[in-house]
Amino acid sequence: MTMAMAMMAALFVACGDDGTDDETPPPAVPTIALDGGDIDQPQEITNPMSVKISVTAPGAIAGFTVTIDSPALTAEMLAKVGLATELNLVNPGSMAEALGALGFPSGEAVSGKTALTFDISKLVPMIAQIYNETSDHKFILKVTDAKGKSTTKTLTCHLTGKVALAYNNDADLWANTATVTAANVPDGGSVQYRVKGAADWTDAVLVEGSKYRLAPVYETSKNAAGLDVHTIKAGTGVFAATTYEVRIAKDGQAVDSKEFATAAGDKIPNGDMSGWSKKQMTTDGKTFWPITYPNAEGNSVWDSGNNMFLEQYNDDGTPTIFTPLCRQDETEPGTARLQARMVLDFVFAPGNMFTGDFNYSGFSGTVNFGKPYAWTARPRALKVRYKAQIGKIDKVGSYDPDGASYQDKQDCARIFVAVVNWKAQHGVTSGMTEPAGMWDPAVKTSLDEGAILGYGDLVITQTATGWVEATLPFNWYAKDAANPASAPFSLVISCATSVRGDYLTGCSTNTMQVDDFEWVY
Repeated sequence: MTMAMAMMAALFVACGDDGTDDETPPPAVPTIALDGGDIDQPQEITNPMSVKISVTAPGAIAGFTVTIDSPALTAEMLAKVGLATELNLVNPGSMAEALGALGFPSGEAVSGKTALTFDISKLVPMIAQIYNETSDHKFILKVTDAKGKSTTKTLTCHLTGKVALAYNNDADLWANTATVTAANVPDGGSVQYRVKGAADWTDAVLVEGSKYRLAPVYETSKNAAGLDVHTIKAGTGVFAATTYEVRIAKDGQAVDSKEFATAAGDKIPNGDMSGWSKKQMTTDGKTFWPITYPNAEGNSVWDSGNNMFLEQYNDDGTPTIFTPLCRQDETEPGTARLQARMVLDFVFAPGNMFTGDFNYSGFSGTVNFGKPYAWTARPRALKVRYKAQIGKIDKVGSYDPDGASYQDKQDCARIFVAVVNWKAQHGVTSGMTEPAGMWDPAVKTSLDEGAILGYGDLVITQTATGWVEATLPFNWYAKDAANPASAPFSLVISCATSVRGDYLTGCSTNTMQVDDFEWVY
């Protein structure tokens, strides 16, 4: 190359001429921006909120798609309004009208444009109306220009689900459980419940998802007979006839709370002892004796050892003998008075009343314990009012194997309740013959007739001249047993003025009044 040519080439370079033809600078890539915000940062969903998208495409928009990735705006839900999770704003097809209703431009309003703005400020807050879990809802925006240059941006809308609590109306009052749904429990928070107005809260247990169970906690111990018994810890479980408070709490403060009330539970027939009638008793099927009966006319839940040797009447209804073991108290009507007697002046019989049926044959009576009962709710205890006159044992049955050791000792009266699952009534026979069938729910968990699921027991050791309200807490042998409502015989309540009355051992002057039997929930 000559010196002149070299100098000419250097001059061209210095002047910026590389020896090629001039070309138009390539167009800038499309841009996608969020007005008033950073599109690359999550946007918290509120109502109202502003969601305006600005798009520029110097090379003119040739393609614009929106992909929706949202647990709320699913394909199934969008299909109901004529949309899909993949939207083509340039070629919307049949979706044009639905897109416009939600704030998206489409068709000619997009194709070939170098700039546009659209507003989906109404669409995004709607997510919170149809969904309430903390979540991200993404709109993936892709704009392509006529030169093939494209830009993709993801608009992420974050929903912080509202804390919400709802009772599921599913209390099982025999299992003593219920569930609540607690949405969006905050980190470190818990779901708690209590009887309305109680001092302490109990934690509910997460079952799955957002469902929590309110359930009893059983405590196990040994009873006096050395048997395992289970009692429900105070403050746990869900019982009948009770209003509960439930809350989502954090740091001891309620974030949300609800109340619910359970069904009323069960009643004990003639528990207020207001119903009395006459039972026609016979031993030969020919002669019938009207005997005092602790039930309203037509009912047959309670019975007693009353028989024709204790009651006899003239044709006009006046009594010739009236020494029943159980009767309505004359001075306090509507209460049951149980009174020990000397039958025929020489056979001791304790005052008694029980759920079941009494049969008398010869010179012995049989108490058939147990009545059908439609259990709908497990009780905590049996409550009853009583008065008692308790003396020293002055009568010892000839068949009592330990009778001599009880002579002149302080007698005791007894009330007990048992929930049973029996295929037949259990009979206890006593009188002029050797007693048979004696049982004690605090000593055995089952009899030949079936299981004893649980019991409550009260032994009265001293005289009470005024009314005493007693509560007999249940001890459960079979805490997980199903509701025995379908059992032929499922309820036993027994009251006796002498604990060894089956052996005809006791105090001949003992009396007891009982009233107002009811379940404690």
